[in-house]
Amino acid sequence: MRRVIKIGTSTVLTKEGGLDAGRLRIIAEGVTRLMDCGDEVALVVSGAVGLGRGFLAGSGAHEAPRPALAALGQIALMQAYQAAFQPTLVAQLLMEQNHVAQPNSAIALQAALHHLWNFAMVPLVNENDALSGAGHRIGDNDTLAAMLAGLITADQLVILSDIDGLYTDNPSTNPAATRISLLPRISHEHFGQFGEGSPGPWGSGGIRSKLKAAKIAQDFGIETILASGRDDAVWGNLVDQRYDRYTRFAAQKEA
Repeated sequence: MRRVIKIGTSTVLTKEGGLDAGRLRIIAEGVTRLMDCGDEVALVVSGAVGLGRGFLAGSGAHEAPRPALAALGQIALMQAYQAAFQPTLVAQLLMEQNHVAQPNSAIALQAALHHLWNFAMVPLVNENDALSGAGHRIGDNDTLAAMLAGLITADQLVILSDIDGLYTDNPSTNPAATRISLLPRISHEHFGQFGEGSPGPWGSGGIRSKLKAAKIAQDFGIETILASGRDDAVWGNLVDQRYDRYTRFAAQKEA
């Protein structure tokens, strides 16, 4: 199975804005297990901007623009993933808008991923945030992950976030909200029904961005799993293809 797995900022950063090394090791063990089962996995890794913001908060400096925060946090984020995955090798790929818009660039991206998989490396994918200006960005990493899944004809998009699925209402404000196990088709009405959600202190997404990503993947004919990135059992459940504890958005194109 070919999977694109998006690791949310809330999964890898602590409440103080530092890296959660223990969580990264669990992620590395889980991805390695999937690869040992024959999966091709590309990780879309968030956290560079949040990590950069955390660095500045600790220094007492003023808030920097997003490109500077991304450049500041990216080195530490890649080093942390490299350390967590040892002895498995990781490799960084920075996507840009032309990888989506231009066929030749998309082919080059596909070829690079195949080369990395052939050498049993783990691709760590992110947008080139340091150099992508306003109006030229793919979007948040939920959207990027969905576009990547479509470009490489993935079998599944997995979004690991701070919530274990899509609920009938915001569970943080409505205790009666229940998790939706399966959503066969995402409609425009769903975006208004579930509200904005909260991206957390260090992230940039929210439930709407998850819905948007799942809709993009669904239109490609790719299923999406929305699960908690802090659920230790999620990796074994992905191996066994057991999704009852999460939300599965069916792989169903628009008629």
